[in-house]
Amino acid sequence: MSPVSDLKTLQLQHLLSIPAQLIWGVVAESWSALRGHSSHADVPKHDPSLRLLAEAVLDRTFTLFTHVLTGVPALEEARQANREAATARDLYASRGWLEDPARYHRTPPPLERVLLTEDSTWEGPRRRAYRQLTFESGFEPHVGEPGREGWLAHETNGHAHAYLLEHKGAPRPWLLCAHGFGMGAPWVTFSGFRASYLHEELGLNLVFPCLPLHGVRGSGRFSGRELLAPNYMRLVLWFAHAVWDVRRTLSWVRARSDAPIGLYGISLGSYVAALVASLEDGIRCVIAGLPLVDFANVARDNQPWVLSRYAERFGTDWELIRQLTHPVSPLAFSPRVPRERRFIYAGISDRVVRPEHALTLWRHWERPEIHWVQGGHVLSARKSSVGPFLKRSLRQAGMRPHPALEAGDAS
Repeated sequence: MSPVSDLKTLQLQHLLSIPAQLIWGVVAESWSALRGHSSHADVPKHDPSLRLLAEAVLDRTFTLFTHVLTGVPALEEARQANREAATARDLYASRGWLEDPARYHRTPPPLERVLLTEDSTWEGPRRRAYRQLTFESGFEPHVGEPGREGWLAHETNGHAHAYLLEHKGAPRPWLLCAHGFGMGAPWVTFSGFRASYLHEELGLNLVFPCLPLHGVRGSGRFSGRELLAPNYMRLVLWFAHAVWDVRRTLSWVRARSDAPIGLYGISLGSYVAALVASLEDGIRCVIAGLPLVDFANVARDNQPWVLSRYAERFGTDWELIRQLTHPVSPLAFSPRVPRERRFIYAGISDRVVRPEHALTLWRHWERPEIHWVQGGHVLSARKSSVGPFLKRSLRQAGMRPHPALEAGDAS
């Protein structure tokens, strides 16, 4: 069979398999996972319910939907990505970055030249005015690093953007919100973070960086699509670039205010927030929502059925991927934020980023406060219990407006 016909066969098998997965595999796997979830001693026990099952199925359906839109990679493309990953791993070892991951990350220069523009978008039923911060990222992969040329050749990714919701008058604390996969557009990001609650009810200034390859920085059919290809070197560069841009954005905020600055990430953004909290001094608090911390595991858990069925043909080496991503893993660093100002929340029925990730981060962070949400991945950030947890955590960390402001109008 020729490579072209072989690929077409795999794509056909993949598409034909989806109804069966939705009808049987997704429901059965989700129900089985919910029934066995109580085996984790540090996760609250629960009785499986139709509501939790529905959320678990929604998570798996979301994963399948992204696979359909992404398609099946060419075999040679996947194999080339594996060879590139092995080359990069050897390079990282030779430069000492596997032994000392902090040396992999360079301190970006302060952000000074920016363009500020006014805009608005829908947030639920109303329009939300915001300001957009635009600047040249300045990030470059290391000389000799595999994938460098392709990364720099991307047409839109080098232009960084962030969206600002800032109160007028007296200084307020700032919360930098790092979004999850598929977000990045203002209306999606504001909704996902419940910006009205954080900005108006809690009285915070907010900054939302648009992370690399998302929103206006991407070129795929949906935000973040380019991350779904089995190109793990691209993931390493993505995390390094995201951390660089967030740190530059923080430097801009610090230059205009000495108010406290906190970090809040959701899902993929939690990975970024945890990394930044390990590289930057002076962060008041860090909140990891629905966190993922082991990218090899989350990629393996969510890979398309056809890739797991033909694992030998695609040749993915998960231990190699774990070594490759070590310099950009939150588990390779100790956070510079004190333990009492680290916070985590996670979904007990999460089938995209399984609860093991939150448990691993919780243990690595020396068991800080953690809130378990009765839900899955897609919906948990907007659950009713999350708002009070965020409010309590932020107040405990000293992220509150001046009492006179808090007592009055928060706008």
